[in-house]
Amino acid sequence: MSSPQSKQKNPFFSVIVPTFERTRKLDACLSALAGLDYPRDLFEVIVVDDGSSIPPEQVVNAYSDRIDVRLIVQNHSGPATARNRGALSAKGEVLAFTDSD
Repeated sequence: MSSPQSKQKNPFFSVIVPTFERTRKLDACLSALAGLDYPRDLFEVIVVDDGSSIPPEQVVNAYSDRIDVRLIVQNHSGPATARNRGALSAKGEVLAFTDSD
């Protein structure tokens, strides 16, 4: 007999990662997210670059074959604005926020 929990549907998550001038730390963050024990089709990662001098496009693209990840670039406005920008474009039923470090 299955438990009530086994009948529950896993929610779709949006993980929002604001970042600014932290490509190495962002790489480590995305590596950890790519290692999650959660179905790949049930979460997306939205990286919001807050006006870094060199946008982290190369780092983000390196994970596109492992997770559903996309990059949004904005003018430097601070982490709160970056989080809000990511939340506005999120598709998830549940939003999760983590910093790139």
